[in-house]
Amino acid sequence: MGKNSTDKNNHKKSKVLIFLCFLLLVASGSILIFLNEMRKDLIEDCEDNLVREVRQSAREISDSIDSKFAILETVQDLLSRSYELGSDMAHSMEASKERYQMSFLGVVDRDYNYYDSTGKIFPNTPKENVDRALAGEYVVARVSDSLSPDGIVFMIPYKENGEIVGTACSKYTEEKLLVEFSTKTQDAAEVVIDTNGNILLISEDFENYSEGISWDEFSNNGKTWENKEQFDDHMQSEGYAVASAINKYGRKIYFSVARVDNYREFYVVRLTNSDVVDKEIANSMVSLYIIMGVVAVFMVCLIVYVVVAYFKNRKELYNVAYIDQLTGIPSKVRHKMDVQELVNKQETRYAYVTFDINNFKYINEMFDYEYGNRILIHIANVLRQFVNKGELYARISADNFALLLEDTGTQKELVDRINRLFQMILTYHESAENLNVCTLKFSCGVYRIEGIKDVNTIRANANLARTESKKRVLEEIVFYDEEFKARKVEEKELEYEAQEALNNGQFQVYFQPKYDVETEQIIGAEALVRWKHPERGLLSPGQFIPVFEANGFITELDLYVLDRVCELIETWQKDGTLPVCISVNLSRVHLHEQDLVERLTEVIKKHNVLPEYIEFELTESALYEETERLLYIMSEIKKAGFRLSMDDFGSGYSSLNLLRRLPVDVLKLDKMFLEECDEMDDETRGKQIVIHVISMAKDLQMEVLAEGVETKEQKDFLQGARCDMIQGFYFAKPMTMQSFEQLYKGQIDL
Repeated sequence: MGKNSTDKNNHKKSKVLIFLCFLLLVASGSILIFLNEMRKDLIEDCEDNLVREVRQSAREISDSIDSKFAILETVQDLLSRSYELGSDMAHSMEASKERYQMSFLGVVDRDYNYYDSTGKIFPNTPKENVDRALAGEYVVARVSDSLSPDGIVFMIPYKENGEIVGTACSKYTEEKLLVEFSTKTQDAAEVVIDTNGNILLISEDFENYSEGISWDEFSNNGKTWENKEQFDDHMQSEGYAVASAINKYGRKIYFSVARVDNYREFYVVRLTNSDVVDKEIANSMVSLYIIMGVVAVFMVCLIVYVVVAYFKNRKELYNVAYIDQLTGIPSKVRHKMDVQELVNKQETRYAYVTFDINNFKYINEMFDYEYGNRILIHIANVLRQFVNKGELYARISADNFALLLEDTGTQKELVDRINRLFQMILTYHESAENLNVCTLKFSCGVYRIEGIKDVNTIRANANLARTESKKRVLEEIVFYDEEFKARKVEEKELEYEAQEALNNGQFQVYFQPKYDVETEQIIGAEALVRWKHPERGLLSPGQFIPVFEANGFITELDLYVLDRVCELIETWQKDGTLPVCISVNLSRVHLHEQDLVERLTEVIKKHNVLPEYIEFELTESALYEETERLLYIMSEIKKAGFRLSMDDFGSGYSSLNLLRRLPVDVLKLDKMFLEECDEMDDETRGKQIVIHVISMAKDLQMEVLAEGVETKEQKDFLQGARCDMIQGFYFAKPMTMQSFEQLYKGQIDL
């Protein structure tokens, strides 16, 4: 009995052991199958990433070529309007060459004479690329000739009165272009070639990857390419390809190619080694050996855990990369990919919409960032409800949101729909607590997509329109049109001509008198600048000041105005005329100058002018940026003896909060306060605000100047409200220096 019982138990255990071994074998086989499939997935993912990266590089190369041609078009346009083709253009070409960091810039005429930026003429220029440009082509090529060192040349037709008379040529060093042409990951190299195999650009370490690889060794997912023709056929049909091979160092290399957008004769070739993928695969194989040493049940549980963890990690990575962490809606990265995909399909017409909240930074500062975040989350929730199937939305950055909407109707229908979106945002209540968003104002730009497929260009056009909407007080929604492009060209021209205009005295200083309210006598003036352009006529500040503030030239212009004002005061002091204080505008750009006060002091010392005769005006909007820095600079200006005034008081958010800290002598009331001052009723809110602001300023030992005074009623009201000074068309418009000097001296003679 005992033996039989033991045998039965052993037999039973054997069965269990055999069963467990069978389970172990099945589990091991399952693991091997799973890891093999995972290896394939990793390789496919790697190849997909290589395709995305090389296509992104191709798009960037296309954008870079576009930008170089755009620069050359601008230079060609400026040259053809100012000079006849010849060596007289040298000075202007040299300036353009330095501005745009070209290695060489020149023009070739139809007789193949090359005029470069140094004024030299080189006859018998090589015709290879010149003839293509003379035929109307835009040419980009790698060039090595006797005229200049190796580099990449860009050529376009040079036109005069619509006729091609030569070619404009710009050249950039390969080193400069390689800075723009940088790989996105480690262990990768790239080269740009044309369909004939000629190299345009190449990474320094490209040969380290490609050396020792023959066409017979290239394969696509394990399938060998039979020959180069088969590979070329695939490129012709798809526009991109990916393959692999083993180089002379024994390393597996992934080889991906993509055609350059808009320049189909060029390809980007990218080589990447497989160390990262192989490491992930090797780690998985190590895990296999560990798992195979444990019991089958544990292995099954571990497999389940690994699978769950794998997909969980993929989901987390997806969320980090493609989902905005605050609002939970698609991020900029995901949005760009989705927009590009839909636009490429061309199944319907779309409009790209981008909008933000005006002065959102100051909403955060006034109400705290948690309040601002609640508004952003609310907008995201509204967008989820607003968009239709097949449309896209995303948070791009901060308070900037974007949508891709179907555009199958009229422009008015599109405007009405966007206005409905804004209305939905403004009618919101969070639980029982009112989230007061009724005071929000939006800036919105719309680009109705026509022909363009590149998502970066689409977004840029919409953003340009959004920027324009910020300048238009009564328009929240602005549509992109060709006028924006023309305006950009005009701004570039003004920017290019600024320094020469300053040197040639084209900027003229005008003066608008300031009058004492009681005596109605001139007690000061504000210096204003106008540009007397030789071709465009007299330009107002609104046409060029924003351009100069953007490029920093405004600092030179402000100092020029100060110098002219000091010249006038110096003249008065010499002929015995008692000077009055003249105010000069100081741009917010000066806040970034470490030696600002020293530069201002140097100007007045040069003309022997006392600082008490100079008053610097800062706009209230300057207080929004770097407040502490501004307050420090203002105190330093005051220490130097100058007077200070704050312009456009009351037009922003921070006035009352900062007024107690501002070391200003004069408060200039914005002209919007005078809108109700023509009315007979003394109890209007506008009048009451003016009265109390004046009283408050006087309590703070500040003088008050009202600008924009145009009627006798406004003057009489301000006189009764004990305002100190008046400036406006009621007394005098801005006038030339000579007219102002004559007016002021005439008053003294009386």
